[in-house]
Amino acid sequence: MNGGGLRRTLLRTGRAASRSAEAGRIRYFALLAATTVAVLAVCGFLLAASSFDGRTERSQARWPQVADDGSATLLWRATLASVDDRQYDVVYIEPLTPDAPLPPGLSRWPRPGEAVLSPALKAVGPQVREEYGRAEGTIAPDGLESPSEYFAYVRPTAERLDPEEMTGASGFGVSWTPSLGEHMYNFGPKEFHWAYLALVGLPAGLFVVIAARVGAAARDRRTAVLTALGASGGARAWFTVGEAVLPVALGASAAAVAVAPVLLTDTPLPVVDFVLYVADARAALPALVGAVVGVPLAVLAAVVLLQPRYRPGASTRPVAAGRRREWMLWLFPVALFGTVRGTDLAPYDLRLPVLAAGSVITIALLPGVAGAVVSASGPALARLGAARGRVGMLVAGRRLAVGARPVARLVAAVVVAVGLAAQGQIAISLFTDMSDRVEAVEEHLGTSVVQVSTTLSTTTADVTSFESDLGPGVHALAMTRDPRSGRTDLVADCPVWRDLGVECPTAAPAELRTRHAGLAQAAELERSVGVRLHARTGDVSKTVRTSEETALVVLAQDGRQLSLSRVHRAANAHVAMATDVQVFAMAGTFGGSGEGIAAGRWLELLSVAGVLVIVVVAGIGAVAQFVRTGRELGPVSVLSGNGRVYYAVSVWSLLVPTAFAVCAAVAVTWYVTTPLMADSADRLSALSAVGAAGLACAAVMAWWGARTASAAGLVWRPRND
Repeated sequence: MNGGGLRRTLLRTGRAASRSAEAGRIRYFALLAATTVAVLAVCGFLLAASSFDGRTERSQARWPQVADDGSATLLWRATLASVDDRQYDVVYIEPLTPDAPLPPGLSRWPRPGEAVLSPALKAVGPQVREEYGRAEGTIAPDGLESPSEYFAYVRPTAERLDPEEMTGASGFGVSWTPSLGEHMYNFGPKEFHWAYLALVGLPAGLFVVIAARVGAAARDRRTAVLTALGASGGARAWFTVGEAVLPVALGASAAAVAVAPVLLTDTPLPVVDFVLYVADARAALPALVGAVVGVPLAVLAAVVLLQPRYRPGASTRPVAAGRRREWMLWLFPVALFGTVRGTDLAPYDLRLPVLAAGSVITIALLPGVAGAVVSASGPALARLGAARGRVGMLVAGRRLAVGARPVARLVAAVVVAVGLAAQGQIAISLFTDMSDRVEAVEEHLGTSVVQVSTTLSTTTADVTSFESDLGPGVHALAMTRDPRSGRTDLVADCPVWRDLGVECPTAAPAELRTRHAGLAQAAELERSVGVRLHARTGDVSKTVRTSEETALVVLAQDGRQLSLSRVHRAANAHVAMATDVQVFAMAGTFGGSGEGIAAGRWLELLSVAGVLVIVVVAGIGAVAQFVRTGRELGPVSVLSGNGRVYYAVSVWSLLVPTAFAVCAAVAVTWYVTTPLMADSADRLSALSAVGAAGLACAAVMAWWGARTASAAGLVWRPRND
């Protein structure tokens, strides 16, 4: 038989053998699912990279080309705003010549007092549409980083136009990444890539390894038979490929079908409030095609390479666990201590990559270490079972003593799931801690006291019209900060102070004491950070127009909650071209939670995806192990006449090793996450929840294992094997 004919025969033989092999159907599904997950994981990474590149290009295209030589054709100014804990950019524009180039995404110049919003920002609600003037039209996709970006172009009215505070430009487009756009308030590429590799890439790789070794015992025996018959390494490889090629091909096809919709339309992602732009997805098409073709080939290579090598003449007798080279036992402590101490020694910019890479390596090595420890305890467990007459302990101890690798495969999925879930929850707590504090302050004070600030010139501020636009009973106070003394003064005339329950200061400023509930709470919050508010009599309009470091404090006489959007609209119309309106106690922090909330949502999405993959891995590995256990224990149950032996063996060979691995994963995760600036209580809470879930999973696996093994044992019949 020639080479081509032999290869075809080996492929057909391998395909036929896969159908009748032990756990053959389980392995078929495992390889299909693992290939699908691996292709999707690689495609997701490629789509993310293309999205980052596309967003960078569009952000560069809308940044102005500064003109300092008098050739400016337009004025440009970018400011920050926030809505619903989300930060975004507002750009003020003014053409200087009839042929001034339009910003990307606009079809015409807005008229004075008009605003053009992104579709996502426009969909937030009418309150946002009215804050910057008349909302006319929407920004086209080529002017936005992504379809979900919040962005606005505003052309101020002639009264509020402040040319001195704007930048002259001759056009748009730069070659460097500007500090403007959605990428400033979201996960950056470096952080996203490391989180993706740790929370999605590692589970996908583990899935491939577990799937390749499902039903390994029977296939290893068959490989030994092929070797004894004279099959070369190449022949065994073609036989193995024949077993795996069909499920791998189907898995790649399923992944291609799942990825196809992102090439047809904009795709919203759950949890994170982000829309993948179809143009970015299509730009990644060549790389996606390479992934759909290349990843299945890599899976087939892994299936071949993960088969044991047999040398002619070598003994096929089992080797004691103590004689094997357990290199993981030596590498694990290096990775563990290197991760924690290496983070402290690494440069600041490299601390996150070092911590992420070290955590991934440590968690990946932990199953082998847990397997070695459990396997080493097998002989002692067997002796104890023999001494006490416990068949379950005796059989489980003998099974565990065979080697560490089966135990490692059994606990790997649960260990990685616990480690990734715990680290994900701890990382999320870092980002949500600040936002929780912000929300607590805002709930305490509400919008009864609002601060209006701006970095622009306020020489044209019309405070009287501003107050009138806010409605009756609403006052605007000027707030000044003395940079030399650090003192903060609130300025108003005597009638306003009397309305607010404050004795009108006639001489020097006096410390603020008032019966006004909202103002009193604001003063209390300021004192909590070491700042004391002082009351001073004066003209608010004059103070705002002449003093630097000045802001307006707005509050109602009766202490009612104010509408931030109404205050913002009135401030833009009467105070300055661009204003910032916030709850008084959080002024200067700009909400402080937008980027953290976005990062926390991305981590939540990635960690959920990774844990779901791990759950499937654990289920497949457990089912394959349970089928083998049932067939092996069939003779034992017949000889002992006791079906409860399955449950006893399941407890000692499944529940105890998995529970030990869960506890080890929790302890290692606690140590590895010490460089994170997370509160100990938050870390303990996250680890307790994840550890409890892991132990519950171990109990379910043990019960399921006993039931499956019992069912397999009932149909066992003696065979000549």
